[in-house]
Amino acid sequence: MGCLVINNNRLKKLHSALIPFWLIFYCTDAWAQQSSHIDNPVLPGVADAGVIRYNGEYYLGGVFTKGSFYHSKDLVNWEGPVHVLSMDNEWTEGPSAGDGQIHANDINYINGKFHQYWSVNYWGKDRHVVHIGHAVASQITGPYEEPVKDHWLDNRIDPALFRDDDGSLFLYMVKFTDGNAIWARPMQDPWTFSGDPTYLFASLPNTWETMDNRVAEGPWVFKHRNQYYMMYNANHTSPRWGNYMLGVAQADGPLAFNHANKYSHPVVKSNQEDLEDLYVDLLKYSADDEENFQFTTSPPLKNWKDPDFDDAVWETGKMGFGSDKIKNSTSRQVKTDWKAEKIWLRKSFHLPKDDAGNLLLRIHHDGATRVFLNGQLVYEKDGADYTTWSLDETANAFLKDGKNILAIESAKGQRTGFLDVSLFDIGDQQGDDILYSPGQPNIVRGPNGFEWWLVYMANKNRERRGQYINRVHFHDKKLTVDGISSTHTPGLHPPPARPTFYDLFDTENEDWRNKWEMTTGDWQPENGELVHQSNKPSGALVQSLPASNYLFEANIKMSGNGTGTAGIFAWWEDENNWLKVELDPDEKSWAYTRMEAGESIKASFPLAENFAYQAYHNLRIFKNGDYFSVQLDDLPAPETPVIPIGRPLGNGRPGLVSERPGTAYDGIIYTMGWDEFDENIGGWVTADGDNADWSISETGISPTDPSGKNAVFKGDVLEGYEFSLQITGEGQEGNAGIYPVYLDEENYIKAVFDYEHLKFRISGKENGQAIEPRDLSVEGQQSHYTDIKYTDFIEKHFNFDSPVYLDGLRLSKKPHYNREIHIENMHQKVNIYFKQENKWYPLENARQCLSTHPGFDAITFDPIWAEGLKFVNKEAEDQNFYINKIWINQLFQKSYHVRVRRTSDKLVFWVNGKEMAQIPHQFAASKVGLITENGIANFNGISLYHLGE
Repeated sequence: MGCLVINNNRLKKLHSALIPFWLIFYCTDAWAQQSSHIDNPVLPGVADAGVIRYNGEYYLGGVFTKGSFYHSKDLVNWEGPVHVLSMDNEWTEGPSAGDGQIHANDINYINGKFHQYWSVNYWGKDRHVVHIGHAVASQITGPYEEPVKDHWLDNRIDPALFRDDDGSLFLYMVKFTDGNAIWARPMQDPWTFSGDPTYLFASLPNTWETMDNRVAEGPWVFKHRNQYYMMYNANHTSPRWGNYMLGVAQADGPLAFNHANKYSHPVVKSNQEDLEDLYVDLLKYSADDEENFQFTTSPPLKNWKDPDFDDAVWETGKMGFGSDKIKNSTSRQVKTDWKAEKIWLRKSFHLPKDDAGNLLLRIHHDGATRVFLNGQLVYEKDGADYTTWSLDETANAFLKDGKNILAIESAKGQRTGFLDVSLFDIGDQQGDDILYSPGQPNIVRGPNGFEWWLVYMANKNRERRGQYINRVHFHDKKLTVDGISSTHTPGLHPPPARPTFYDLFDTENEDWRNKWEMTTGDWQPENGELVHQSNKPSGALVQSLPASNYLFEANIKMSGNGTGTAGIFAWWEDENNWLKVELDPDEKSWAYTRMEAGESIKASFPLAENFAYQAYHNLRIFKNGDYFSVQLDDLPAPETPVIPIGRPLGNGRPGLVSERPGTAYDGIIYTMGWDEFDENIGGWVTADGDNADWSISETGISPTDPSGKNAVFKGDVLEGYEFSLQITGEGQEGNAGIYPVYLDEENYIKAVFDYEHLKFRISGKENGQAIEPRDLSVEGQQSHYTDIKYTDFIEKHFNFDSPVYLDGLRLSKKPHYNREIHIENMHQKVNIYFKQENKWYPLENARQCLSTHPGFDAITFDPIWAEGLKFVNKEAEDQNFYINKIWINQLFQKSYHVRVRRTSDKLVFWVNGKEMAQIPHQFAASKVGLITENGIANFNGISLYHLGE
């Protein structure tokens, strides 16, 4: 690529290739207000919260809800609040017992009982009450009562309960032992511990976790694809610091989280974290006296804002004027003392007018403020604000070619004075709000049962904290998040997908019958449930398309005095070919019955003696071809969670079946699709429907013969869907990718990685005519943080998720040990090595480039394949921690995550979470496929689901 030069035009190209730039209220009709973009925050004014999905709907409680819950059907539109809990115990009294002290909720449903955990975080003058409480209810909306009133459950804050596949319970919490540290403790039942606490981890110095204070808190644990994930917060929660971010640890067991399995980087961070790395602050790096502004606190002459005003007698100081210093803050960095009532500032900057892109003003002030560009007013706000503002056409007209003057007038706020202003040329990109301090995570399944969603709190501009949602993705088994995002965030951030079919039975008119095909019996909605009315066995099938792959979920409550079983049709082809999964209170078991050509086979498996049949339980079926897995209450069904079938099954539909009068159902969803990984992958065949010469192993599926074209296909014919997977090439030749659309050899779209030419290519045919191919570059800049597992005071390691082909990197001139100084030629402080096949080699032929970002040194070198980089201090006695974050210029990599969303009129492609292209289409309903051409690749973590209407 030659010398790595960072300028605005280059940044435009890099942004389009790889770098994500940045990352209302209540509605009664949950599905009516859907849009194509999430408008965060979805619930303003609620902070540390807990979320539960129950009977297909969501409930949320937390800080500022005062013991109340909000309710949503789709995670976007929220209703409420409804009061559910007031503390009534012997360990809180007075101010510490108020509803406002119910913080950091965690809500769980176990065997008919709702368990709410919360923190009391009261630091009062009379006494400190910083403990964890626990209360129980029979209904989701309470009332919740504390079963133990004479003592709190445990110390200190942020409780989160996790239930493992075998039903084992673990309570995660934060104790003030090593800073704010995360601990875990096994439980005998939801209110009784069964062992001593286990220390997991705190935040580590010299990492992104300790930008200010040593804080690790807000743990949330869940299991997916046989891995355990903990998301947590690090740094100080207060917006005055601005450093709160979310990290992830990934482990093989619920007590196995530690420093070594933390991700080296935050998975959700402020959209300001990378801003100054990617774009030059025109005021900070001005050619005129660099960071210094001219300022005065005495009222100036009337023409003080004019370009030709002489400000030579004014004082000089660095931007970040304030009356109170907050150590290590990024949102309120005070670099120059300001204690007067008002301040006036001037700063010149140089910009070629014809080359200027979108100018983005970032401003933070406590009092009334006005900003002038070359003497003309471009920003005015009474009171405090922390926001961005894109200069419009009128403001851009005030720009001059070459030297420009920005003049600012600001007053103190009610208690403090603060002013910080930056000006960025962001090229052709769209400016976004300031989004920062994400924290207190909850990860729940989306409404369609396939997606995972992060629900968390964050700040936008100077608004009060609110609840945000963003999609969680798995790049094979690596957790990523599509966020932080809000209304103005560039790119496509679609809201939660709808199921193919759903029914919450929230209407009692006869319209509900249009959703169901009644096979037998008598059904009727009552109080938001569908109830089996008579003694006659009853059955109902979803009125939807039959499919070969799908998820079906039903919540079942077996009330009444009758006898018999109740459950679901996991699959129905006709009256002689079906599969039932049922609960049997009389036999205290669950069972499946397989009817094949009129012959039935039944198997039964015991449930726990205390299983509460008269409370709601969740039955979930995943049908992946002839593979049926059964989950009961989000856990694998006891003894036989996978039903043996033994032969391929045709398309079918699920439904409900009951022999027990009074049985109630709620929260029914049916979504066509599948999610498969490792050795559980199956059902891929040739275009003719024959078995393919592909092998399946614990790492995924791949063709056995590298020569020629190898293609396999799967799935039901659909018009709208999302398809995603991880593709890992095993060589440097050939192509590997997907058919996001396949009808036949004359009608398809193909998207492949070209390992020889280092491109992502989209091509295809429509009615036999070739579609003009698109070659998309995947070159771009990517940041990496130190991997603490291998880092110490001399060596700094940066490991990549897969081998990367790179030819350059950038190093900040601000050393990690002191961000207030600059070191030119930072790369000369260290020896640089790269890793190939787990061996280290010196980086040779590295040469410095002229970087047009004055805050960075840039070097380039002959392209190399590398699994990681390390930087070793040249002098043995030099123990300075110079480098904590790097930017590499990656040309290609071995493994990519690809996601395609097909709607009625277009295909949207993402690679490693970055939107690559939107392509219009007019294809009929189609399948998807995998393809290799003259090479070998491995495909894993494959998911597809229908986009419901």
